[in-house]
Amino acid sequence: MSIGIIQVAVTLLIALLLIKPVGSYLVNVFSYEKTRLDRVFGPVERLFYRIMGVHEEQSMDSKQYVTAVLFSNFVMMILIYAVLRLQKYLPFNPDGIDNMPSALAFNTAASFITNTNWQAYSGESGLSYLSQMLAITFPMFTSSATGFAVAIAFIRGISGNKNELGNFYVDLVRLITRVLLPLSFIAALFLVFQGV
Repeated sequence: MSIGIIQVAVTLLIALLLIKPVGSYLVNVFSYEKTRLDRVFGPVERLFYRIMGVHEEQSMDSKQYVTAVLFSNFVMMILIYAVLRLQKYLPFNPDGIDNMPSALAFNTAASFITNTNWQAYSGESGLSYLSQMLAITFPMFTSSATGFAVAIAFIRGISGNKNELGNFYVDLVRLITRVLLPLSFIAALFLVFQGV
């Protein structure tokens, strides 16, 4: 047997072993059922809901959900654009990197908020540390969480009441706190274990 066939077989075996527990976990997270993890994630999530003015139990219809998605992404894109255009004046810029030109800042903000992540700048020499954190890494989480939340709402819509798709802001926060951050932590531990 070749190494390639063994790698494919191991990958498929891992996927098959994870389908049931990961699927059950995701169902619990997005059906808003009470779980034992509420003690860990609940206080953090409620703090974010309070800051955003979100009522956790309030469901949205399709128009409200789409409006929330578009509004939150528009606001995040404006903030990303502002960080890129003002990075020269913002903290965590020890190399004194100049502001990104307006067209490039818009293109970068649009690409990272839509999860296409197209990079037309020269990495660390074109972005300050703050810009890398707020304009690149943060939207990598939020854009994938947005797409996942829309997919969950779509599933809710075709499987139940189209007028109650859940709450976009609750879905977004839960995706980040209960799925993406724990997954990132596990991946980071694996990479450390591998000596990266």
